[in-house]
Amino acid sequence: MYSLALTFPLLFIFHDLEEIIGMKRFVNRNADMLQARFPFLYKRFSNFTTEGFALAVMEEFIVFTAIALLAIYFDNSLFWNIWFGGFFGLTTHYVIHIIQALVIRRYIPALITSIICLPISALILHNSYALIDINLWHILIGIAIVALNMIPALRIAGRRQ
Repeated sequence: MYSLALTFPLLFIFHDLEEIIGMKRFVNRNADMLQARFPFLYKRFSNFTTEGFALAVMEEFIVFTAIALLAIYFDNSLFWNIWFGGFFGLTTHYVIHIIQALVIRRYIPALITSIICLPISALILHNSYALIDINLWHILIGIAIVALNMIPALRIAGRRQ
């Protein structure tokens, strides 16, 4: 499991670099379509700056790295289940991006790395599932950490610099 642990923050940062690079440009180029079809999303993302988004990604990277390092350091079922849940949350994030691209019928920043990371992450989850003493409640803690961490991350990304 040690060799798999750091794939969590590494795949995350690989994926989110595509988002950092392309998000502001995508929102600006697709403003009319986003305002018409997805006004809530446009309102949420139109005030993001590249710097703010990068800072939010850094915050998430720190949390995900901490989860991986805690699993390695403590090497117990609780932390490996939290790691598994967090990694599952990240993998679900890739699926959401692919669905988003299908819904709007165009490239979105994050699509390419989602397509690359999804099968890798699915394989890692499959292989680690056999190595962890699974506890659904502990896995849900990891999923909740990833999901709830989006709240401060989005707040950070939306702050004016």
